[in-house]
Amino acid sequence: MKSQNLFPARLLGFGFYWAWLFLIGVSPSPIVGDVSFAGAPFEIWELGFRLASVAAIVAFARQLSSDGGRKVLLAACFVVGPLGTVSLLAAEGGLVIGSAALVALADAATFMLWLCFFGHMRVGETALYMALSYAAGALLCIVIMSLDARMALACAAALPVLSGLAFSLSNRFYTKETGEPSMFSHGQPGGTDGETTFPYMHRMACTLGLYALLFGLMTSVAVCNGFGGGFVGPYIEAPCCLVLGVLLAATFRSQKGARRLYLAYRLIPLLFAVGFAAFLFSDDRTYFVASACVMLAYLTFEITALNDFCNAVKVRGLSLVRVLGFARLAITGGILGGWSIGYATTFLPLDPTLVAMAVGIVVVVAASTLVFTEKEMFSVQGVADERILSEEAATASRGEGGFAQSLVAFGEIWSVSKREMEVLDLLVKGRNTQYISDQLFIAQGTAKTHIYNIYRKIGIHTKMELLDAFDAFCHERGLAQKDDRGE
Repeated sequence: MKSQNLFPARLLGFGFYWAWLFLIGVSPSPIVGDVSFAGAPFEIWELGFRLASVAAIVAFARQLSSDGGRKVLLAACFVVGPLGTVSLLAAEGGLVIGSAALVALADAATFMLWLCFFGHMRVGETALYMALSYAAGALLCIVIMSLDARMALACAAALPVLSGLAFSLSNRFYTKETGEPSMFSHGQPGGTDGETTFPYMHRMACTLGLYALLFGLMTSVAVCNGFGGGFVGPYIEAPCCLVLGVLLAATFRSQKGARRLYLAYRLIPLLFAVGFAAFLFSDDRTYFVASACVMLAYLTFEITALNDFCNAVKVRGLSLVRVLGFARLAITGGILGGWSIGYATTFLPLDPTLVAMAVGIVVVVAASTLVFTEKEMFSVQGVADERILSEEAATASRGEGGFAQSLVAFGEIWSVSKREMEVLDLLVKGRNTQYISDQLFIAQGTAKTHIYNIYRKIGIHTKMELLDAFDAFCHERGLAQKDDRGE
């Protein structure tokens, strides 16, 4: 099964989730309209329960990083998702709380399934699939919104099931295609309490939460105060996702394109600032422009940040479920904070647009100058470059006699022992000490000793130098083989 044959399943599977979220998990819902409880919009309640659901996923990350955990999350897609969708139609009074809890649980589980799946893709592919899935979900949402109410509800109820089926198919084909265990297998480490992360990851998660707050604030101020002439929330977000998906897909069509996208990190604060400045003009037309700017800025940062979290997971051998769960926790907490502020503006004796602009400017300045600065951007790109070098070295070696043969030849030059060759194999693939220790069933101290001996024999000091040396060796070996063939 070739990867291109998996493309539609991956793309549509996550797209089914996004279409369902646009139709059911937002306020106002294009299908059931404005739903509220105790005066608060449905999305506030759903975000609260989603925060609790994601926190539970993070707390039980080790248990969920298994085939059993995959089945638990899939059950939420197949059962809880349709049940929450149907119950929302008849929800009144306290039943709204129950519907919000069901929708939130299905939301958290489905998102985690797909994000962990995309986390195993090559450099840039995580962002590529996310961007295209956003676009596919937005397009599907627009189509379903054009149907009559009964048909639209039936489609919405089926979307979580279709997403779960697409995931099962993609996961099975991925294992068959690559020969590697799936991301929810018993053999994969679920992470340890002592696992180390890159320092920038905490700052990136904080920034993700702050920008998510602005995203939630823009929508909630309009919904709670009657701005936008009814064209708020999903009516703007879906077209923005469609445009963004096309743009990011064009950027991420190659590894060089993946490097270029890091320029977007510098443009995002400016786009946020333009959006909140335009929000001062409270007519419907300028609100659409303001909201579109804020949504495009946030969604761009979300996609690139989640892509970089996946890069960090691959380089350090961390737990996908735990790390991406923390990222989702920051997103959900930020959006909930934005909705809470927007809802609070209905009770304040202040102009809600001024409140939104003041909060927006303060958050953008703090996020771009204090939390996620040029230093963090440089670190993020450095990790991506490390992954690119590792993958390019593996690809080049496979094309010239195979990876195993190239690695053996590389090790023989430097008199690497048989046990050290096993460690070298994992190092060249970008694995860290914790992962090597788990896979070879040796102590971390022993793994560090092997790594030190390898570095000493080759005359290097870092993994980056190792990847550069192996890449150069594969290139020279390929040229020598061509000369031997008289090419």
